[in-house]
Amino acid sequence: MVLILQVKKIIKKILPKPVVDRIQGFLAKFSISRIRGFSLHLNTPDRYVLEDIIIPYLLERNEFYKILFVGCDWFTKPYNNYFKNKEYWTLEIDESRKKYGSQRHIVDSLLNLSNYFTNDYFDVIIYNGVFGWGINSREDTETSFQQCFQCLRSGGILVFGWNDIPEAKPFAVIKECQTLQQFKPYFFSPLSTVQYSVPDKSDKHKFGHVFNFYMKPLSD
Repeated sequence: MVLILQVKKIIKKILPKPVVDRIQGFLAKFSISRIRGFSLHLNTPDRYVLEDIIIPYLLERNEFYKILFVGCDWFTKPYNNYFKNKEYWTLEIDESRKKYGSQRHIVDSLLNLSNYFTNDYFDVIIYNGVFGWGINSREDTETSFQQCFQCLRSGGILVFGWNDIPEAKPFAVIKECQTLQQFKPYFFSPLSTVQYSVPDKSDKHKFGHVFNFYMKPLSD
């Protein structure tokens, strides 16, 4: 341990600060990652469910072609390869994260989605890890679901992922969000449910992550 600390001190003295910061950033990222192929993936239980169960289901079904993924970060960059045979869009309000998005990327908030797309455009919208982490107020949450409803086609699927823990849940979104009630629960066959609570055995971090599956009702 003493040797490691000495090496770190030497590195800080020898290398420029920007280089040291990049190395430290990579090591921090690596510490919470798993290696899959040639990419780093976030090593949390919800990502296993998303990447190993939900995304493969969407990929194998031809009716799900136009897909929007809301929110980008370093761990979503590999999704470009997953969806390479789909019309894959990403949306992220932070311009600095554009590099993690798809070639079809929009820098803006989900609250403004209909500014870019016609009604009934998408087959699937994946709205994961944004509620409670940027979209927090009731008003914004209601608007976000209204935008999803408007831009999904009839029969289109909404995958809503959120953390059921006090610090990341501004209010009881599933029960209290009015615009969400426009959707019908969608039975997600790989998990045999319309709502899936991700098992989390971590001792350090309790994410309480939940996936809810919805469908925009078919037109009469």
